[in-house]
Amino acid sequence: MAIFEIESKLDKKIRLTETQWFHIRHKHPELESQTGKMVYTLQESDSIYYSSGDDVYHYYKYFEETPVTKKHLLVIVRHLNKEGFVITSFFVARIHIGDKGVIYE
Repeated sequence: MAIFEIESKLDKKIRLTETQWFHIRHKHPELESQTGKMVYTLQESDSIYYSSGDDVYHYYKYFEETPVTKKHLLVIVRHLNKEGFVITSFFVARIHIGDKGVIYE
């Protein structure tokens, strides 16, 4: 069963499973009531990067108000054809580009 299933900024159907939601809440309890921000990040991303080493996409959205002050929400997704699934999500102080390729800015 999915916590949510939405269409992302990249026109991919993205879902968050109960298993991954449990993992996210366990590792990042500040996200307990933040699924709305996760959905918004996937649909209205400020930037999206691709990490070829991990074969995942990093969706970022900046929020003035979060449980941990002003931060970017990072949602990491694996795409499979026209669909994808959330691997994890957490707040970050800044965007770390490193060796990631720019998909959207």
